[in-house]
Amino acid sequence: MPREPTFATDRLKPDEVAAYLARIEVSTALAQSTPSLELLSEIYLAHHYLVPKDTTSMHCTPEAWKGPSQPIILRSSLNAMPLRTAAFDRIVRQHAGGYCWANNPTFAALLRGLGFRVSEVATKVFKNWANLDPNDLVVKDKWGTITHLVLVVDWTGSEDRYVLDVGFGGGGCPVPIPLRDNATVLGLNPFEAWTLRHEPLPHDPDDDPPIDIIPGYTIYRRTPPQGASFSTTLDAATPSTWSHQYHFLLASITIRDIGLYDYYSQGHPLAAFTGFFLVTRLLPGTGGARRSVMFAEHMARDGVRQARVHTTGGAAGGGARDVEYVPMETGPMRALLQREFGFLFDQMRVEP
Repeated sequence: MPREPTFATDRLKPDEVAAYLARIEVSTALAQSTPSLELLSEIYLAHHYLVPKDTTSMHCTPEAWKGPSQPIILRSSLNAMPLRTAAFDRIVRQHAGGYCWANNPTFAALLRGLGFRVSEVATKVFKNWANLDPNDLVVKDKWGTITHLVLVVDWTGSEDRYVLDVGFGGGGCPVPIPLRDNATVLGLNPFEAWTLRHEPLPHDPDDDPPIDIIPGYTIYRRTPPQGASFSTTLDAATPSTWSHQYHFLLASITIRDIGLYDYYSQGHPLAAFTGFFLVTRLLPGTGGARRSVMFAEHMARDGVRQARVHTTGGAAGGGARDVEYVPMETGPMRALLQREFGFLFDQMRVEP
C-alpha cells in the first residue's frame, strides 16, 4: 500500500494538473513551464478569479440542492471539509469552491504538480481585521484560534519564498508576498496593499505576555488615507491605515493536523464557520472588484432570511454596489450560484 504522506505533500497527477488549469481558464501548456514567479502569479490570480471561497458544502448536502426548494439552515452537514479527491472534484468537476482547509491544500497539490515546493502552515486570523488601525495597539481578545491555513512556496533557483492564500475570501491578497520582513505588495488597484512583518504575535500591552513566544509573520492589509491612492513605489513607510489580517509561524503542519484544525473550524460546538454562508470571488477585468453572497442570522430582517449579494472594491473604489437579495432557500440560491459563480450542480455526487 502507498504510504500516506506525513506532511501535506499531495501532488496532482499530470491529467489532474491539466484539468485544474483548464478549470481556472489558463493554458494547459503551462504544465510544461519551468517554475517561476511569473507562472506562480498567473495561476494564483486565475484561481482567485474562478474558484470562490465557498461555505455552501457545510450548510447544504448535494441531496438538498437536487430536491425541492427548502430553507438553508446554517450548520455543518460535513464530517470533514472535503480533502484530496473530494476537494479536487468539488473545485474542478463541480466548478464550486471551499474554505481554506479545502482550497489551499488542493491548490498546493496543483503547485507541486507543476514543480513548486509548498509548505502548509497553520494561521491565527484577526477577528476584527477590517476595522482596526494597529497604531492604537488595541488587539485584546481579537486574535482567534488556529482556523486558517496559508501556503509558503518556492522552487529550485527562486530568490525568495512567497506567501499565498486562496482561502481567505474578502480582503485577501491576490499577489504573492515575499517571505521577508516588511515585504510590501500592491494589490490589483491603487486602494489596497499588504505588508508582511516578522514579529511575535501582537497582543494588548495590558495583557499578561506569554511565557514562551516564537516570532512569526503577520500580514497586514493597508488602505491609503481618505481621498488618496497608492503609487507603484509603495513601501512599509508609505502613509496608510494598517489592519492585522493573520499571523502564522513558519512551521509545516501534517495532513492529520489539517484534519484536526478543519474539524475545529466546522464541526466542533465552537466552530467558527458554521455561523455564516459565504461565496465570494474576484471579478476578472475589474482591477480587483469582488462579487459576494453572504448571510448570517443577524442579517434577517423582520424574520425574513435573505442573503445579500453585492460587488465591492476594484479600480473604481467605493463601497457596495449592484446589491440584490436572494431568499435563503435552495431553489433561488442554486439559480444565483449558477448564474454568478458558475456552479455545476448536476456534477455533484449524491451518496446512495
